[in-house]
Amino acid sequence: GLEGVFVFALWDGERGRLLVANDRLGLLPTYYAHYNGRLVFAPQVKAILADTAFERKLDLTGMAQFIRFQRLLGDHTFFEGVRLLPYGSILQFDQVCNALTVSRYWDFDQIPPWPADATFEDAVTETCRLLRRAVEGCVQGPYRLGVYLSGGLDSRTLLGLASRIRPPVVSLTYGVPDCRDAYYAEHIARRVGSPHTFIPLPDGRWVRDEVELHLEITEGFVTWTHSHAAITLRPARELMDVNLTGFGGDQVLGARALEYSTGVVNAVDELDFATRVYDHFVHHYSWPGLTDAEERLLFNTSFYPRIRDRAFQSLLETLTTVNGHEPARKIDYLTTIYQGSRLSNMNVVYQRAFFEARYPFCDRELMDWLYSMPVHYRLNDRLYLAVINREVPEVTWIPRDTDERLLTRHRAIRQAHALLQKVRRRLSGRQRRMIHEDPEGWLRRDLRDWAEDLLLGRRTLERGFYNPAFLRSLFERHMSAREAHTIGKIAPIMTYEMMLRRFYD
Repeated sequence: GLEGVFVFALWDGERGRLLVANDRLGLLPTYYAHYNGRLVFAPQVKAILADTAFERKLDLTGMAQFIRFQRLLGDHTFFEGVRLLPYGSILQFDQVCNALTVSRYWDFDQIPPWPADATFEDAVTETCRLLRRAVEGCVQGPYRLGVYLSGGLDSRTLLGLASRIRPPVVSLTYGVPDCRDAYYAEHIARRVGSPHTFIPLPDGRWVRDEVELHLEITEGFVTWTHSHAAITLRPARELMDVNLTGFGGDQVLGARALEYSTGVVNAVDELDFATRVYDHFVHHYSWPGLTDAEERLLFNTSFYPRIRDRAFQSLLETLTTVNGHEPARKIDYLTTIYQGSRLSNMNVVYQRAFFEARYPFCDRELMDWLYSMPVHYRLNDRLYLAVINREVPEVTWIPRDTDERLLTRHRAIRQAHALLQKVRRRLSGRQRRMIHEDPEGWLRRDLRDWAEDLLLGRRTLERGFYNPAFLRSLFERHMSAREAHTIGKIAPIMTYEMMLRRFYD
């Protein structure tokens, strides 16, 4: 079968038949619409909207998902009749009969079983071999290689391996000056001999400069809080032709979603699982979003009945794709496909406009191996840390950005370092560095007028969706800085309005 990331279309002119297929994870977004006896498909929705014969109507389920989950699930978009081709799928269109079918050729139940006699040591050894092979396959060709480097595990692992296989590999980091990502990335790059560039984001004014590019590329599927990618594209293009992206690393190798959703894993049945997943997606997966009560107050009384329960009902439909698996596997698969890919594959969309992106962690054999093994091998980064210590030990002495703990296998050294860090902060009175950026603070300081227009401007209020009093209350709550993480409630509303002004009005 085909390897890697792909989408292709075959047209049989004699019989009037079209076939479109994508890779197992659907990493190259492909949208389609079937109307007026024809099929239109494209890598971006705006290409379909450019057809004057297509009638633009809002998909209220897509709106509900975005406002509640801060991203979309399943195959929904913001427009009725426009759908995302699901992962691992084949679309067939018969022009003569005007018949369209979409079927799945691959799903997670096809992952081969774990060898009965395999041990954890076997898991580490084979994972190392498959990861090395995946990276080797991604560094081929006469191209300048680069990695977006943070202080996390994925990017440092890829940079260390790629720098050993085919140096030099450049690295690029962005963030507020002296943030954790900048501090640790500089040390990682020095350890592996990578030419390193840092792009500072000292305040939020750059958002206004880059948000139009962000909107044009992502079409509103990703909130403006992720628009930092836009400011890095031009300098990155001067440094690299191919980006080795860490997409999938913390999820596939590190089972990170399971660590954040232990309550979901303990569900006793399908209904219990559904309610726990809903709560997890709304309140815990990213910035906390709107509560059910806040959603009720957000929409005006005439519009609310049209959108009520749509987010939850669409989530129930999404969950049917993983029924039959144990809860831990369900979370694995849901995060990889519906949460991770609908958000993270926007990196593909971003980067392919300027350079190529390659995905070592999404290698077919590597993913099959990792998802076949007992889940507890991957929990708490047990497998990941073993792989890093064996393959790129030079980066284990630099702390991880999230918890600032060393990655070395020596437990006593990790504990001593953590204690030393705590003592240093207490003696110096210095707070922990920010991880990489401050969208909440920027919105209060540099972006206040912009936010107020998107939330409370005439164009927004005249749509008839929202309750103006609650929008004002939500805006003032954020500006008061009396509670944390209100950005997860505000940013989706702002981004949705930006999308409407650009692609709907």
